Amino acid sequence: MELPPPPPPPPPPAAAAGRDWSDLPADMVDTVLCKLELPDAVCTCWRAPALDLRRRGVYSFPRTPCLLYIPAAAAANGGSSTRSAELYCLADERPYTVTLPDPPIAERSIVGSSHGWLVTADARSELHLLNPATREQIELPPIATLEQVRPILEAAGDGGDLRGYEVSFYDGDMREYRAPGIYRPDELRDLLNIKAILSCDPSSSSSRRRGGGGGEGGEDGCGGCIVLLIYHVYQQPSFARVGDDKQWHWITTSYYRSPYSDIAYRDGAFYAMNLLGGIHRYDIHHSRATRTVVLADTLGKNSSALK
Repeated sequence: MELPPPPPPPPPPAAAAGRDWSDLPADMVDTVLCKLELPDAVCTCWRAPALDLRRRGVYSFPRTPCLLYIPAAAAANGGSSTRSAELYCLADERPYTVTLPDPPIAERSIVGSSHGWLVTADARSELHLLNPATREQIELPPIATLEQVRPILEAAGDGGDLRGYEVSFYDGDMREYRAPGIYRPDELRDLLNIKAILSCDPSSSSSRRRGGGGGEGGEDGCGGCIVLLIYHVYQQPSFARVGDDKQWHWITTSYYRSPYSDIAYRDGAFYAMNLLGGIHRYDIHHSRATRTVVLADTLGKNSSALK
């Protein structure tokens, strides 16, 4: 008697072509990303889950700083129009080439950096937040909304081309004692900007939940990432809430009392150091800033630091 024919072979496993790495559960993606020194430089299918984890605050840990620079060859070939830059990772000692959004990175100046973001000033002196790793960019309020700055237009009204800026010289105590200065669009940034700092990562939804300054910021609905800028009209501070504010909010100070030279953010508040050795804490709620003296001035008001 003949034996029955063998059963047919099992069907081949379903093709994996329809799957990609983005189908991994979020906790597995997070585990892998935590092993990468530059987790934003991933393949296309990982980009969406990586950004989603960042926005939800799931993926967040300290990383080795990277050096941002424009290669000499790119600068020579493209001049100021180049949009390419390199991030040099100190941990694995290798560069990553990134293409950044306009305006060209070569024609910007850097005003500050924190939480992986750069605060840059373009050729018109307008400020932008730029994340070199994710290539995200956020415009900040117009520089002409600073208290002492006014735009000069070719024609009357808002439709004229920008010719320059008019800067008035006064602060909370000192009245304007000289005629306003006139500066070209690309010249103002060199005069004006001293330093800018962020309260948190503006791309993270957790930053919107916990608020951007002053302890209670997340409780009273005035949360969000806040940028604090020290600018060179008597070294005064102004702030703006990223994505919400249409103008800069002036913090009224006096050059002869508080000429600020540096700022930091810690535990829900900004800390500003002045040229007299004092340190002031600023808690920001809505459009108002409250100052607390943490360390009194150690130098007199006749100090050479003010001359």
